[in-house]
Amino acid sequence: MNEPFVATREPGPPKAGPSLLACLLCRQKHLKCDGKTPMCGRCAATGSECQYTPSRRGYKGPSKKRRANQSPDDETAADLSASFDPQSVGLVNIPADWNSLQNNFQYMPTASLTTPSSGSPGLTEKSGSSQPFPLPNEPLTPDSSSAVPGDGYLIDIYYTYFHPSHPILPPLRFLYRSYVPPYLDQVIKFIGSHFTPAASSEHYRPKVMTSVMEQEASIEKLQALLLLAIVLHSRNERPEAGECLTMAVDLAFHLGLHTRSCATMLGEGDPIREESLRRTWWELYIIENMLTALGLQRTARTGSVPLEPGLPCEERIYQDGLTPPPAPTIAQFDERVFADEERDFSSFTYRIEAARILARVVSIQDMAEGQQDHVEAIDARVTSWFHHLPESKAELLRGDGSVDEMMFQATMVVNGAAIYLHFPRSDLLSSPAMAAEVICGHHGPCSIPAFSHHAHAMKAVKAASEISSLASIRMPVVKHTPFFICALVMSSIVQLAACSVKAGQMPDPSRDRLTLTIGVFKSLGRTWAISQVIVRQIKAVARDVMSLGLRPTMDHLDLNIALDTGRFWMP
Repeated sequence: MNEPFVATREPGPPKAGPSLLACLLCRQKHLKCDGKTPMCGRCAATGSECQYTPSRRGYKGPSKKRRANQSPDDETAADLSASFDPQSVGLVNIPADWNSLQNNFQYMPTASLTTPSSGSPGLTEKSGSSQPFPLPNEPLTPDSSSAVPGDGYLIDIYYTYFHPSHPILPPLRFLYRSYVPPYLDQVIKFIGSHFTPAASSEHYRPKVMTSVMEQEASIEKLQALLLLAIVLHSRNERPEAGECLTMAVDLAFHLGLHTRSCATMLGEGDPIREESLRRTWWELYIIENMLTALGLQRTARTGSVPLEPGLPCEERIYQDGLTPPPAPTIAQFDERVFADEERDFSSFTYRIEAARILARVVSIQDMAEGQQDHVEAIDARVTSWFHHLPESKAELLRGDGSVDEMMFQATMVVNGAAIYLHFPRSDLLSSPAMAAEVICGHHGPCSIPAFSHHAHAMKAVKAASEISSLASIRMPVVKHTPFFICALVMSSIVQLAACSVKAGQMPDPSRDRLTLTIGVFKSLGRTWAISQVIVRQIKAVARDVMSLGLRPTMDHLDLNIALDTGRFWMP
């Protein structure tokens, strides 16, 4: 688990005045420094390199008189308060005496911040950004690292609510072990600001995208673009999300991230960084395939090259900062079915496999001939995905009550792929529910069935019910990936189409599932703008379906019987 940031009072004699001199490392971390030379006490305790630079800035003290005479450029904001509770982020408010808390508490990462090494790939001493990177001999200040002073607590919020769903950055206590570019720092805080009313995402939005795009090629730029693609899509800024995604894929190929040796070459001998690089490629592969299925672009380019990078390790290994075991390959994963001995693969790997299945479904949507064999093969692969899950992965809830988010998403994506496969080949497309335009309701063109229309409809309804059941897991729904919103849209459209069989008398199970889904949309709407729009659209479709009234020919037909027999209403 991530070690929390610690709020603590500075040690020392209560009556001793602070030093007028501070080393670079203490300034970078916004910590008090005892000013001892040639090495301060903090650097001596941590074994860090201690350097001083001439500065006109002295200690200004917490008194109102001194703060009144202090210029804004001389202020150094400490991040995080001891009262911050990540579990109540949705309700957190900044107290009125926040500034006084900042004077008494310091933001202390558990790992040392070091300057960038000359061998770091893709990084230069100066950035093309309108706000240049600090040189190694320049202290990091609130003005150079943040657009909003005192916003460091947003990093903790990011790692509590967003990172578990898209875990590509180093674990929290390793984040500042190496140089973090200011633009990536701003992306992290921009994302974190969506999860609390104590901060406004609009403080970051005007410059966060352009500041990333104008940087030189680097892994950090790729990670920032990928994170922005996810968040901007969830903000219902879909064109901008597509722009970030396109640039991220271009950059990944430019850096060679799709090759087997890239993680080792760019990892600088750091196993955590190597794992982060592998995860970045696979996350890009997953996100591109999901956004392609949602109609953001026509084809996914990450699938056009051999999938060579090693597979990610288990989350507990990565988050605890342990050295991962040798990374297996996709070929080894595919061969597991025929191997004599079972081999363990991470939950992230099953999530990758789910995205591969989705990619195959999308690739045959425009196929003119020979679809039937492909449909049958993909349908078999969807079913076998569940059969070959090891017992440890079949249950999403862990023993401690937490959710395996990677397997949660894998299950969501596989069932979404089943909907994309069967829904366009079913007789459900004749439902009035299909006349409405709903964001993320893209389902592909009407296609030739491989089975009967009724069989395809039953498979689509089954997958839709499985996605709805994911929403019933009792945990803060905001901790799930925002793409869960899109999965619930597909599930709702399919179930509303099925309920058109007997419109006006929606069976209780279907009504209950729809009620739950709308509730989830409302909850997620507090964080993601796309959900605010979708909940209105889904409600409108539901009203239209339920206002149809009974069909004369369906007076004695129960929907549950229709689902069991595969008989669906056709106009």
